Amino acid sequence: MPLPFVANRLHFRNVILFLFLSGLKISDIHKKMTAVYQDESPSFNTIKLWFERFEANDYELDDKPHSGRPPELDLEVLEGIVEADPYQTSREMAATLGVSQPTIIRGLKSIGKVKKLGRYVPHVLNQRDMDRRIEMSMFLLTFHRTHAWLDNIITGDEKWIHYSNNVRKAQWVDKDEHALDVAKPELHVKKVMLCIWWSVHGVEYWELLDEGKTITADVYTFQLDKFKKAVAKKRGDKAKVYFQHDNARPHVAKVTHAKLLSFGWTILPHPPYSPDLAPSDYWLFSRLQRHLNGKEFDKKADIKKELESFFNNLELEFYAEGIKKLPERWQKTIDADGQYF
Repeated sequence: MPLPFVANRLHFRNVILFLFLSGLKISDIHKKMTAVYQDESPSFNTIKLWFERFEANDYELDDKPHSGRPPELDLEVLEGIVEADPYQTSREMAATLGVSQPTIIRGLKSIGKVKKLGRYVPHVLNQRDMDRRIEMSMFLLTFHRTHAWLDNIITGDEKWIHYSNNVRKAQWVDKDEHALDVAKPELHVKKVMLCIWWSVHGVEYWELLDEGKTITADVYTFQLDKFKKAVAKKRGDKAKVYFQHDNARPHVAKVTHAKLLSFGWTILPHPPYSPDLAPSDYWLFSRLQRHLNGKEFDKKADIKKELESFFNNLELEFYAEGIKKLPERWQKTIDADGQYF
């Protein structure tokens, strides 16, 4: 098998010269080279530099000799421009400070800088949001002397279940071989909504809405009646229940609040924009999605059958562990001054 071709700087310069002599503009040269060499392609500014040389009838492709000592990098200045704008590229910093890109990279390493992607968070929290997260976490941490009451929490939420759960994964292939294509998800995917309530004892009640239907206050209160009957059947009419759900509009509607008050349950407060404090979001749904990844369903009945199998095969310890993580997460919220931890 022949060795893969690795382009070097001289090759790129020859290509730029050929395309220049073919009458292409800088933008067209950049576009063509990016299409062929992709991430290895020279930058627009590099192509522009050589284009302008060729326009000046300078067709020498070797690097011109540099006179004198190379400019030194002031690390304090470098640190200052990084702190001012941490999103700059090393190439942009090199142009600003008049040094080479490798010099910038060495300098960044010297001052202890590494490049990292920021994590996605559910919401940009303002001070009021953070204060409410702290207040509610402190309240719930001191709600009872011990954590035994967590055994009486029932938590609920909703999740879209897609008929197609294609996931693009990296594949091991030969160097000259292309990975198998994966179909891009459609803009309007076929899906059904799962509504579920669970506790340390497992799933208390769940159902699937009809295809494309979503939750409303009227739908939610009707579900709550069925859910209440399921709880009473398992625990009795006078069972102690601490009910936890998030602040989705159907959950906080007046009719919903009135319905829950009629049950005689204790409704736990939940701060806005806090999926990290909702057991379904941080525990159950992530496990469920990993199970569904790669699976395809033709009809709602197939999804229902798969969900039944998934819930029944989860050990009770899994459900209990998800609920018992709440105090730890409340404490982390306080320690993080209300920010996502």
